[in-house]
Amino acid sequence: KAVVSTQSTGEAFIGRIIRRAKEKTDKLVAEYEAEERQKRLGPGGLDPQEVYEELPVELQQCFDSKDIQMLQDVLVSMEPKEAEMWLKKCIDSGLWVPGANDAASGEPSAEGATEQEPTDS
Repeated sequence: KAVVSTQSTGEAFIGRIIRRAKEKTDKLVAEYEAEERQKRLGPGGLDPQEVYEELPVELQQCFDSKDIQMLQDVLVSMEPKEAEMWLKKCIDSGLWVPGANDAASGEPSAEGATEQEPTDS
């Protein structure tokens, strides 16, 4: 009887160790993911990966192809409030950097925001 009691006590102990190891691992993974997300946040505090995944497919295609004209066309085809919302999210997440094309070329743009380049996500 003592052997059975010792065995079940040992199994319970091993179960607690396994459960605690899983809890610690889960906590470390969650902390790591939170740190990585924090590193990705754009100037407006939004995660570019999350914003990209929320974008309508047409806008995702613009960023995938880095086609500024296509981006302009898609935004013009949307309701103004909707286009403004998506553009703001893209800027706040860092997907779109206002003036990026100006800085790269060294020339001021006459059209302002329409001459900006989408960034990689």
